Amino acid sequence: MRASNNANELEIYAVAGTHTVVLSLDMKTKPTGLLGFAFERKDDKTGQRTWLCGQKCFKSVIADAVPGQQYPTYLHPIQGFLWKDFTVLPGHSYTFKVTPVFGQPLKPEYGDSQQLQIATEPYVRGKHGVFFNRGVSGSQSYVDKFGKEKLNQMQEPTKTLAYAWLSRGLYEGLKDFIQKAKPGQQLRGAFYEFHYEPVLRELKAAQEKGVDVQIVYSGKSYKEDNETAIHQAGIEAIASHFRDNQVQEPHNKFLVLCASNGAAIKVWTGSTNISEKGIFGQCNTGHIVADKTIAGKYLQYWNALVQNPDKDTLSAVVEDLQPDLTNTQIQENISVFFSPRKSVNMLQQYANLVNGAAEMVCCIYPFNIDQRFQAVFKEDKPYIRYILLDTRKDYNTFQTNDRDVEVTAGAYISSPVDQWVAETSPGKIIYHGIDYVHNKIILIDPLSASPIVITGSANYSVNSTTQNDENTLIIKNNTRVADIYFTEFVRLFDHFSFREWLKQKKKDFKPFLDEQGKWINKYFDSDEYLSVKRKIVFKNMVIPNG
Repeated sequence: MRASNNANELEIYAVAGTHTVVLSLDMKTKPTGLLGFAFERKDDKTGQRTWLCGQKCFKSVIADAVPGQQYPTYLHPIQGFLWKDFTVLPGHSYTFKVTPVFGQPLKPEYGDSQQLQIATEPYVRGKHGVFFNRGVSGSQSYVDKFGKEKLNQMQEPTKTLAYAWLSRGLYEGLKDFIQKAKPGQQLRGAFYEFHYEPVLRELKAAQEKGVDVQIVYSGKSYKEDNETAIHQAGIEAIASHFRDNQVQEPHNKFLVLCASNGAAIKVWTGSTNISEKGIFGQCNTGHIVADKTIAGKYLQYWNALVQNPDKDTLSAVVEDLQPDLTNTQIQENISVFFSPRKSVNMLQQYANLVNGAAEMVCCIYPFNIDQRFQAVFKEDKPYIRYILLDTRKDYNTFQTNDRDVEVTAGAYISSPVDQWVAETSPGKIIYHGIDYVHNKIILIDPLSASPIVITGSANYSVNSTTQNDENTLIIKNNTRVADIYFTEFVRLFDHFSFREWLKQKKKDFKPFLDEQGKWINKYFDSDEYLSVKRKIVFKNMVIPNG
């Protein structure tokens, strides 16, 4: 959902996802003596009011800040024109009150407040359900709640609470998708990693109540892990098909629900592997599409995969299901492109979509950034581009002189820094491997009237396009879906950009709030173009029916 209140001196622009609300502020004239903004949130259902807190304070007020301490923003205001609340619940209505704070830190004075009501999105509405797990298991909140102990070493009930906190609805969404299958219906799935026992047990329970369940699993990477888990769960009859014929990686993660007559109803897809690290560790997405045409294409694809075909046979099926299209030819609101394809044409089309943006692009690349995207990012463009990597490597590093491009990568606070307590790498809590982001997401003009969301299992690489089994959704003109993806992207980018910057420039870090008023300049000074442009994108945000 999107909303705004711009009738007064202080302007508020808001976007809500399921668990996330992003507030962008502006003032019609550059203020003097502004210490920052205080934020209050009211739950419109319960009436409960909460002063939101930050982690920076005024040194003249609190000289010896306590690590991990948070400070109410009416005493230690937020010095920024972008504020994020990541503690909201899905399907709720909230009223945010924003108050400018002037005066002196020891004697604050308050300007005219402005309020804005906004409703968070439910997980599922209409044709789409979207689920993001926490994906920041090394965070300040995790350490505060659960310490640094490994999940498998925790005692109950803390262990269950930790899993639920990390899942943040993702595991519950997948479980609900399986449990809602009725006797006589069918579930058809294809998975790369398929060894998280509770999900395997859910599929077994579905079969035992009369659901026809059949799974194709990777017979290449993770074959041993998959087959060990399948045997231990006693579901050999369910998962009796593996995929290994002329495929580099059988990289799909999808599950199709079909009626008793075999007609496809809806599909669960996304980036989430059926593993502990996929569901609870690295950030991942689960996406439900309740569209019979799209689900039917997934089912036809699965019917080919279950035969374990060679590459030429499968490529012919894939391109018959959905031929390559140019950007102007992609007219449907929901399109799906499967792999392996005969060429990299669609990879180029994804880069072309990025190249044709008007205001903003947000991308998550867990692995490499293909040269087609690098070529676009190196060009001087008038729009903002935010790029999030899991880690910086030689193969995903590129140089650009465009100041509208901002790149960050996963990181954590390895040692205490003033108010910030030491965190731990997610890999040390759950597993070893990719620690941070595993989502495969491209957002093009997400706050416009016609946003584009590209998501799925593919990593936007040559291999994922021509050598792997993959699926990629292109969702156009759906502001609800775009709002969920965008606010989650902001959450992740904000979380990791601070940590990576701190890792690189710890000596330059100023842990206290600015008491001289200089902080405001970058939001009104044209030399700080990215901050100004970001405000403009929110001010130009299109509010459906508004």
